[in-house]
Amino acid sequence: MEISTILMRYKDSSSGHFDMQMIGTFLSFASRGDRVGLNQMLRQGISPNVQDYDKRTALHLAASEGHASIVELLLAYKADVNLKDRWHRTPLTDAKLYGHRDICRILEVCGGKDSNSDHPLTVRREEDSIEVNIDISELNLQHSSIIEQGLFGESEKVKWRGTWVVKTVIKRVFSAKVNTLLRELRHPNILQFLGSIVHGDEMILITEYLPKGNLQDILRKRLDPPTALRYALDIARGMNYLHRHKPLPIVHNNLHLKIRDNN
Repeated sequence: MEISTILMRYKDSSSGHFDMQMIGTFLSFASRGDRVGLNQMLRQGISPNVQDYDKRTALHLAASEGHASIVELLLAYKADVNLKDRWHRTPLTDAKLYGHRDICRILEVCGGKDSNSDHPLTVRREEDSIEVNIDISELNLQHSSIIEQGLFGESEKVKWRGTWVVKTVIKRVFSAKVNTLLRELRHPNILQFLGSIVHGDEMILITEYLPKGNLQDILRKRLDPPTALRYALDIARGMNYLHRHKPLPIVHNNLHLKIRDNN
């Protein structure tokens, strides 16, 4: 399907906003360094400043992944160089964190500021570490259904602020350190953790809902070589992100694959 057709399908004509699926596709292009796909969507009218659940923009992702040409393209389309994500980080903060000096220079020339001095990444208040950022009353259980997504406990598809998410009641309470780590993971090929709720003796995790289901079922079918290669690269990108995580790598001991509806 052509990008222009997708844009017309998913754009809300009354508000000019794009839904999370469209935003996910756009941000995925930025993270992968796909200049052609990103440029086509920008030319068709998507805002360069759209944000995901964590207020991450395409500029944040391109700066984190080291895609200088994508950063330059977004700036040419007047992307806001100092938008802050949920952790108060600007694109320049991320570029410095991951050591992309060329991107730092590009952002600084365009007025980029490093928010690190105002919100040091190495210092956390105790209340931030145990933050509960979702109110259980915001979960809409109407038309909810039990799904298979993860092994921590029973998972249920519910709506949160008008968006389908997955609510999982886990069998054990995570430490504040693990909870903080989950909040900081962000990559197009990693399941997005949205928040947690302490409800009585239970810990409830709220994560992204992946509508196309279990990738294992798809992989059992005979795939044409280009599709198989695309899946393999997406899996490798997600695992590479975890293994190169700073300051400590994350070893994924129980790999369960799901597929997003981004393509």
